[in-house]
Amino acid sequence: MADRDSRRSAARPGGRSPRRDARPGRSTRRDGSGSSQPRTVAGAVNDVVTEGAALVGRRGRRRGGEKKERTFLGLSTGKAVVLAVVICALALTLAVPLRTYISQRGDAAQVAAERVALEQHVAELQIRKDQTEDPAYITAQARERLGYVMPGETPYQVQLPGARARSDIENDPPPPPPGPWYSDLWSTATTPR
Repeated sequence: MADRDSRRSAARPGGRSPRRDARPGRSTRRDGSGSSQPRTVAGAVNDVVTEGAALVGRRGRRRGGEKKERTFLGLSTGKAVVLAVVICALALTLAVPLRTYISQRGDAAQVAAERVALEQHVAELQIRKDQTEDPAYITAQARERLGYVMPGETPYQVQLPGARARSDIENDPPPPPPGPWYSDLWSTATTPR
């Protein structure tokens, strides 16, 4: 094995491939070993780019193999966090106007219901006003409520058995206030029926 390595180093001074040395039209460069090698600028740039890509590829393979990027709903973790923050900010921004809108809709519905009730009440009052301007309605109310009769008519009142006049009901004394519950219970137990 050592024999093989020594032959390789003897065949290639500076560890370079013999094919590169044989190319015509190359400039020479001095490296640390003291030997000069023909090189072009394009070849040097190509070598640097190739070596850099190889290093990046090795590093990328190492990183890719060791550390896998986490995703959430198809987004990387950082993008998902930013999206969540934006959504939260939008929700907080829209919460107050939305609450105000909903409460105002409830207030508007309540005011609309009150308006309908008031319009209905105004219509009833208009009907009553029209009735009070009608002489026939006034005459009917005077006969019914006050017992008035037209001149020349004879008033009659029919009294049914058990029926009492409205004036008699109004003149009755109020019932006695109820006593404590135990005296009511005692009176119902001791009073025969």
